[in-house]
Amino acid sequence: MSRAKLLTIAFLAFLLPAGAAMASWYDDYDAGLAAARKGQWSVVAQKMTAAINAHPKEGDKERTYGAIFIPYKPYYYRGVANMNLGKYEAAISDFEKSSGPGEYELGALDTLMQRAKTKLESAQAPAPEPVAPTPTPVQPRPVTPTPITPSPVPATPAIDPGLRQRAQAAINEAKGHLKSAQQRKATDSPQYAQALQTFLGANSALGGAKSNDELNNVIISAQNVGVLADSAVAPGLPPNPTPVLTPPRPVAAADAALGATKERLRKALESYFAGEFEEATRSFQSLSQDLPRNGWIWAFLGASQYSQYAFEADDNYKTAAMASFKKAKTLNRWKVLPEKYFSKRIRKAFENAG
Repeated sequence: MSRAKLLTIAFLAFLLPAGAAMASWYDDYDAGLAAARKGQWSVVAQKMTAAINAHPKEGDKERTYGAIFIPYKPYYYRGVANMNLGKYEAAISDFEKSSGPGEYELGALDTLMQRAKTKLESAQAPAPEPVAPTPTPVQPRPVTPTPITPSPVPATPAIDPGLRQRAQAAINEAKGHLKSAQQRKATDSPQYAQALQTFLGANSALGGAKSNDELNNVIISAQNVGVLADSAVAPGLPPNPTPVLTPPRPVAAADAALGATKERLRKALESYFAGEFEEATRSFQSLSQDLPRNGWIWAFLGASQYSQYAFEADDNYKTAAMASFKKAKTLNRWKVLPEKYFSKRIRKAFENAG
């Protein structure tokens, strides 16, 4: 192998952590939650294990980045995944380490623990001894008419067990919304009456569901129960205020960088945070021509170009990135880039620019 190829392979191996630096434990946790909603238990176990390896502490308010906190319960979801994968001992171990469900409930912790122990006992029980057959006297074989072959019966559609479990979890969650409305003394409101009627229909449909489509309809109905129950208020009280949500990173970064052309900038930021660096570079280059005095634009342009350099090992991207970083430093007088939006590798390259 030539010296040039060896240097290229070594350089690419050095750059591989650049992609990994963009990932984090909460990215794995979010991916695990998404897989749990789809019943993809192998993916859930894999993603939650990765999250635990990076951040083993569970908590109701674990900090991700900036001032953003989330309920973080990876052992709970990995326990559910292990139980569905037939790994009952591992499931019990995870449940013992967990304090309960996160934002997406798949059943009470005590109930899941008992179910895992029952399945483990059943799996470990010895097989029953075979019973010797009792000999029977040989009877003359009667002559019977040729049976008529019945018409084939259509096969019953298969039902995803994970989907049924999610439907049951949605019903349980809807029940909690109804209970909250009862505690607020909002049972006389029309929203509560509609929520209760919808709940009864969804609960009945769950018991008789024979297809995945019917289970999906149960989940949708249960979610509607939550919306209706949360909007129910006691007579004479004003409606509940609309909750203020924490904006995602692309929106927050767009607000910080520029307000006038937010939509255009947001699309560029969405490409950047999604790892579509070629598209992000084109978008930020266009913005830099229209807004040449905005240091945020030049910083994200440099970050996109440097990420292209990290993945493609083309020095032209590195040269362009350093020029963009120098421009950003000149305009915003930055010494370091904000950790909230830029990876460690990007911040290090920015410090070395100029």
